[in-house]
Amino acid sequence: MQGDALLIGIGTFGIGTAGFAAVAASLRSESKLWTPVHSIRVRAIVSTSFNVAFESVVPLIAALMLGDIHSALVVASLVTGTYALCVITIRGRQFVQTRAIRLRSGQMMVVSGVTSTTLFLLNAFFFASVGVYALALCFQLLTAAVSFYSLIADTT
Repeated sequence: MQGDALLIGIGTFGIGTAGFAAVAASLRSESKLWTPVHSIRVRAIVSTSFNVAFESVVPLIAALMLGDIHSALVVASLVTGTYALCVITIRGRQFVQTRAIRLRSGQMMVVSGVTSTTLFLLNAFFFASVGVYALALCFQLLTAAVSFYSLIADTT
């Protein structure tokens, strides 16, 4: 499949990003208590990063199973987009409950998650493109990056 190296590279980047959750947690001093917002940020880093890692291989597996790249991209985008929609629905409720939605970083995370999900679903119905799929994965990684940065910025 053309673009397979790009997808594997993004997945590897996702695993590396998950490791930053440990860095963020270790920078937190014992004198500062973890708030629900801090907890949701760490969960966002880890879950989003692992999602990207696994989602990056879905089109490759689908291509091997279906034997058709176009169909594989449609199926992978539909499955991943549907899963991402479930995740942002659950995470969105958590953002509202913890009031993280009022923070600029929380709003950016929601926008990047919605953008990613929209790109996956548009890819399923209109484009069937490795490039659009990869762009959606990058928007998912943006969610983890914003979460990581906001955690680090809050520790200083």
